Amino acid sequence: MRAILVVERKHLFPGLSPQGFLAAESVNLESLYHHLFFAERAYMETNSHYKQVIPYLILTRGKGAAARVLAYQRRQKHTEARLGGLWSVGFGGHVEPLDRDSETVAAAGLVRAAAVRELVEETGVARAADQIVLAGYINSDREDVSSVHFGVVYLVPLDDLPLDDAGVLTSVAAQSEPHQARWIAGRDLPGLVGDGRGPDGGTFEDWSRIAIDGLTIG
Repeated sequence: MRAILVVERKHLFPGLSPQGFLAAESVNLESLYHHLFFAERAYMETNSHYKQVIPYLILTRGKGAAARVLAYQRRQKHTEARLGGLWSVGFGGHVEPLDRDSETVAAAGLVRAAAVRELVEETGVARAADQIVLAGYINSDREDVSSVHFGVVYLVPLDDLPLDDAGVLTSVAAQSEPHQARWIAGRDLPGLVGDGRGPDGGTFEDWSRIAIDGLTIG
């Protein structure tokens, strides 16, 4: 059994359930901590009364017109079959019981500690907890996979890394997740949202479309 962190929907949104990209101040994650608990993933994947909490990390470089985001295409045979072959601007995964043992938890909280771990696992790039920036949240019920997940969106600036753009791509490509990856200018991302409008005629996943619509990269 694999246990993952969840929150009951009624505690996350006591009233109406807002959709799309939510500003960082719209949800007080720390106040929800006593409502978070670990549960069996297989059961939660089909139970929309709960939301699985997912750190969603967006890698960026540059400022203004030079700002760019690392996008990648998931492998067709992906652990989450509903996302196979789709493009994404976010790396991340579930918060797991092992994250409670991280030294980062006391200083930064459980979700951010998981984000730091997932960043290394998914990209090979290490950042400290205070080097990732909370940008907002994603809540969407328009697709099956989105309806049972709640995204905590972090921007991860990489301008101070010794690696250049190509070096970061090499690090990301060495992980098991991407079929391919590339840097895309932030100003170009809105034009890539929509079925078949992504790189190489591909399509961005639901959460990436929401993040692109809700964030200004630059």
